[in-house]
Amino acid sequence: MFFSGDNFNYRYIPILAISPAEMLALEELPEKDKDLILPLFPLKGWVGSHKLKNTTERIKKSIGDRKWIACIDDAFLYENKEFLLTGNYPDREVFLEIERLLLPDDGFNNWYEFMLSQTNAIPSVLWGSPKNVYTQITKLSMLGRGVVIRVNAKTSRTEIELVFKAIVDNNLDDLLFILDLDQITRDTISQVSQIQAQIESVNRAISPSIFSVSSSSFPSSFSGYHKGENSIYERILFNKVRSNLQNIRFVYSDRGSARADKIKGGGGIPSPRIDYPLSNDWRFIRQEYDDSDSPYDGEKEELYTSIAQELIKEPFWEPELRLWGTQLIELTSLRDKYAINSPSKATAARINIHLHMQLHYDSAVNLIDTDDEWSD
Repeated sequence: MFFSGDNFNYRYIPILAISPAEMLALEELPEKDKDLILPLFPLKGWVGSHKLKNTTERIKKSIGDRKWIACIDDAFLYENKEFLLTGNYPDREVFLEIERLLLPDDGFNNWYEFMLSQTNAIPSVLWGSPKNVYTQITKLSMLGRGVVIRVNAKTSRTEIELVFKAIVDNNLDDLLFILDLDQITRDTISQVSQIQAQIESVNRAISPSIFSVSSSSFPSSFSGYHKGENSIYERILFNKVRSNLQNIRFVYSDRGSARADKIKGGGGIPSPRIDYPLSNDWRFIRQEYDDSDSPYDGEKEELYTSIAQELIKEPFWEPELRLWGTQLIELTSLRDKYAINSPSKATAARINIHLHMQLHYDSAVNLIDTDDEWSD
């Protein structure tokens, strides 16, 4: 038993994209933090690689031989620009590999066989075929690793009912149920009673070992602001739900401070910005280019350095927090060659700090020994 076993000590289940920033942020966490995090990865191709094995190898590089949850990022297929324009995938085998995993034939047998080959991966239920989803649950449960049921607003009610029937018929209880709310706003907090009712309804039907409520409220734009703060509404929502359902076991989940719906390209060169996550909000400092259409040579580095120097003087800055992300900000303030010099690197620093802060949400920051010294 995995989720229902006494050895389940995980405190945080972040849903992380297979992207350079998110994988680097996870990789650079202290090893003792990684022992307590159970990441969920929606699988897709790794950057420009041709094989799905490059994705699983990148996961292993980030977390070693630890456990992780697997699902499929179907947007990788169906929102691909070339596919939308021509109906064909780019000439990379990984697209066909992912497509095969999504085939529902024989209870999503390709997905089951893939999970069989990934010994550290815990399977999530794939949706999209009421005819096959019952058999899929039966097969995945045979792996003996527990099963993850992740539902959102798009999940078919018919399929959910069939999954619940398979669970009851097979007397399964080694389950993690994730209610995925995707992108939320402050207004979502007012819906806490409805969310609680959903969870109670699921608990009466199948009694999963663990529940998670996952979402992101990370903003899409910082335009026009030099500095400010944004509340972490997903944490506020989770706290309210958990406090009102104390007879149910919860583990915190979110998008690791990335948006649930990724921002599409375009809009010119983004202004340099560095974010600093706290327990309940994100602080940020941002500076504009003199001419955003044509920054002068070295201007980007100058602005990141200036931002970092301003940031570490803020009263919320915690000098005792020795993480890769915080040390990267310090290096940026010193104009170091390993400094933040791109939005991707700034994002990696933010996610690295955010993962640590949410993992240790109920602990005093200054009592946490991060153990690992950062090195380049």
